[in-house]
Amino acid sequence: MPLFLPDITKLWDKVYLFGPNPFTLSRSDQMFFYIAIGFVFLGLVAKILVWRAEDGSPKKFLFSRVFHLFFTVGLLLLLWYGARVERIPMIYTHFTVLILLVIWLVWLVFIFRYFLRQYRPQQRVFEEEKLKRKYLVR
Repeated sequence: MPLFLPDITKLWDKVYLFGPNPFTLSRSDQMFFYIAIGFVFLGLVAKILVWRAEDGSPKKFLFSRVFHLFFTVGLLLLLWYGARVERIPMIYTHFTVLILLVIWLVWLVFIFRYFLRQYRPQQRVFEEEKLKRKYLVR
């Protein structure tokens, strides 16, 4: 049996979204935990790419946005998981984690829109300016 078996029908179930939830963690809770760990890891990878990018580069700005997206949502998901383990009321519901994932999706759409509309022209101008500076300095 696979580890991840998507069952989206329970997303509309009032008991699943708002509780009362069982004392044991469900498979979806573990899946959200692994997603949170993955988001934090991707955020840290994006931060390393930000540190390695040149100053003033559009690549630095793009990966900075990606870092903030994944690291922030990853930490919030880990906070939710901790609240889920400790059974803190109003925070530990599945509705909270789904709202966080919707926020992540909207944020990702804005970053993707920036990538498609502004990043490529800015990167091309940056490369041209870098080439000019390379030969004008000498």
